[in-house]
Amino acid sequence: MLAVLLRWHRRLALIVALPVLLWVISGLTHPLMAHVWTPDVRWQQLALPSLPGAEEVIPPQRLLERQGYDAVDQINLVYVSGRPQWQVAIYGPPQEAERYREARPPANVALSYYDAVSGIPVIGGERLHAMALARILLGDPEAAVADVVRLDDFDLQYRFVNRLLPVHRVSFERDDGIQLYIDVIGQRLAASDNHWRRVGLWTFAQFHNWHFLGERHHPLRTGAITVMISLTFVVGLGGLLLYAVQWRKRRGRQGRDGAHRWHRRLGLVMALAMLGFASSGLHVVLGQFQAEDHLAWRADTRVAVADLAWNPLASVTAQTIGLSQAWLQGEPVWQLRERVEGGEAIRYVHARTGEVPGDNADRDYALALYEEWARSSGRPVQPVTFTRALPDFAMDYVSVYKRLPVQRLGLAEAPLSTFFVETHTGHVAHAATPEGRLRSRHFMHLHKYHFLGDLGLGPAARDGVISIVVLLILLVVLLGTVAWLRTYLRPNK
Repeated sequence: MLAVLLRWHRRLALIVALPVLLWVISGLTHPLMAHVWTPDVRWQQLALPSLPGAEEVIPPQRLLERQGYDAVDQINLVYVSGRPQWQVAIYGPPQEAERYREARPPANVALSYYDAVSGIPVIGGERLHAMALARILLGDPEAAVADVVRLDDFDLQYRFVNRLLPVHRVSFERDDGIQLYIDVIGQRLAASDNHWRRVGLWTFAQFHNWHFLGERHHPLRTGAITVMISLTFVVGLGGLLLYAVQWRKRRGRQGRDGAHRWHRRLGLVMALAMLGFASSGLHVVLGQFQAEDHLAWRADTRVAVADLAWNPLASVTAQTIGLSQAWLQGEPVWQLRERVEGGEAIRYVHARTGEVPGDNADRDYALALYEEWARSSGRPVQPVTFTRALPDFAMDYVSVYKRLPVQRLGLAEAPLSTFFVETHTGHVAHAATPEGRLRSRHFMHLHKYHFLGDLGLGPAARDGVISIVVLLILLVVLLGTVAWLRTYLRPNK
């Protein structure tokens, strides 16, 4: 039995040695990007100014009629370099999902800007808005802008994990090569990078996620990773079994040189860590056989200009920082985005009359959006057990999901357990399943070591522990390779 175990342990270890080395080395870029290669951005969130009163700017309906609009999907009042401007959004037809690609938010939107005092169109307003927001977030108003590019799709630098589209990549003429990705519709920072972080992102995408084999859901990519991770798990488990058999036979040191001995010792210590990395990684990859198509859905918010008779600026308060519109129970409504304690919330007024719906208007709209999304995607409409407005991120809705504020809907039955929707844009923010929650916990605890937070370790210390563990696994692989080479090159020794 010992000979069979040893032979197959060596064979499988040789197969997975290179993939494991790629995963280990590229995995080290993650803590580097988090703590060393961090972009020098002063603010992660914008402190949006309060909107002006109704008498200070042109009413939105008058502006839209003057510019020849019949209907619009969104209109918002924004400040660009201190000047109020009306931002008008018109969405095109839904985009067809590309095969094997991760679902992406609708990005086929035309944005136009108009001076809110004079009504004159602003040439290049979208670009100027992105530049103005980027300079505020960077905290360097004098920084020269090298380039501004609108992205309607994800790429290797701006990955799908950033979730927001369209965005503008604003590149600055600085030695660090800093770039900020700006969502001008939501007026927020989507992501940022610099020279070194871009190197880390490319390395991680190619050698940790194996992007060179195809898109995220391509069967070649997911299949190859699944096989290699499974073999890695078998090698780790086989190593433990091999050690147990050798220990029982008291053959621990017979005929073994230093490489063999230290490979065995370190392997015993690091086996559980390797099994944790492999099992959690495999769990995530298996989840990629099904795309997150909810991210591609957006509510239809197109409203005829004739239905926007009420000037929403007549209903603003000192806390109002943004506008949008929607359909609530068949009636057009203005949505007023407002600062509240702990974050933001959405208030509603009727778009024709200015009447205020009930206190639960945002909840009612979220319920309507869920039902509309479920029916349009061919899913059963599940009973909603509870709702909760989230003005900020929470334990079950973390910052990786980007969108705020959102409504959280608890669902009674599988396959979904919780549904999150950003009501002021009509985008689905997240759809959680019991399997997804289990997969997330598995990954967070055994791949990213979040359990160390319960021991009082912060993110930097936790990533330091992970780096040490990963380096020791790398050493185990290298020692095993050296031991095999010595056995292969000197078979009679």
